[in-house]
Amino acid sequence: MNIKLGDKVRFLNENMEGIVTSFKANNVIGVTIESDFEIPVLINEVVKIKFDDKAGNNPEPAPLKSFKAQNVNPLGVFLAFERIGDTDLDIHLHNNFAEEVIVLYYQKMQGVYHLQKQIKLEKEDTVLIGKVLLNQFDQWPNFHFVILPIEPISVKPAVSIGSEFSFQAKTFHNYWKHCFFLGKQAYVFNVDAPLEKLNLTALKQKDFSEKVLQTPIDLKAKPNNVIDLHYDALQANGFGSASDITTFQMDVFMQTLESAFVHRVPEMVYIHGVGNAYLKNKIRTYLSKHPETISSFEDADILKFGSGATLVILK
Repeated sequence: MNIKLGDKVRFLNENMEGIVTSFKANNVIGVTIESDFEIPVLINEVVKIKFDDKAGNNPEPAPLKSFKAQNVNPLGVFLAFERIGDTDLDIHLHNNFAEEVIVLYYQKMQGVYHLQKQIKLEKEDTVLIGKVLLNQFDQWPNFHFVILPIEPISVKPAVSIGSEFSFQAKTFHNYWKHCFFLGKQAYVFNVDAPLEKLNLTALKQKDFSEKVLQTPIDLKAKPNNVIDLHYDALQANGFGSASDITTFQMDVFMQTLESAFVHRVPEMVYIHGVGNAYLKNKIRTYLSKHPETISSFEDADILKFGSGATLVILK
């Protein structure tokens, strides 16, 4: 069977369907289901279906609640990849950030930025900026945007925002959601979200002589049911290192949670610390969006884990 990244497949032995997001060894593929969990399955245990097909035995899903239906559209500049066929994607850019924005759209290829378009968008405008093929995912360039908001009256001078996207199959398919400005499902990304910065003070105080395990943890193996997400703890336990610490912590959180679901671990505890509650809020926002796989979550035992941990009960 000719199955490619991005194909929609139905499980032969389970009442589930999803998107192919990775290829593994021994004829095993990774299929990401609706709740954003990637399930490893033999390639001969799935069948490819059309992207607009419904699973034969699946109940009709509840209608999606669009932002328009709630009369609340999120603020920002958004990038949407709209599926036109099995492999064709149209790329749209939408302004719901300022009265007017100027956007410079670059593609980074072989270390060089090439300006593709210079775009002026009024509030609530959408423009088609290009096309890509889903089955050529590994050939996509990096997408880089520079956004300059233009407000007629402002208490501060306009400051440009830069952001760059280098997509990976698994994370890309996690962004399949209702797109309020297209009025349909699409892969949607917030372009103006500020990039997280390194805590340079913490880095200066860090003891770089500490021993770090050289063999990375297998995030697809059955995880321990207690995961300490503090950066030093992750390094000491063999999870590797990263420059973007919060993204790294969220990656470990999502992948270990995914693995716990696959291995039917009944509950997990994630130690995220107190701090400014930023990581805690990101974790709990993620959990609240996945009732299909998460039964509940709450503060973990304060006597055992302190006040900076979350207990997750899986279905």
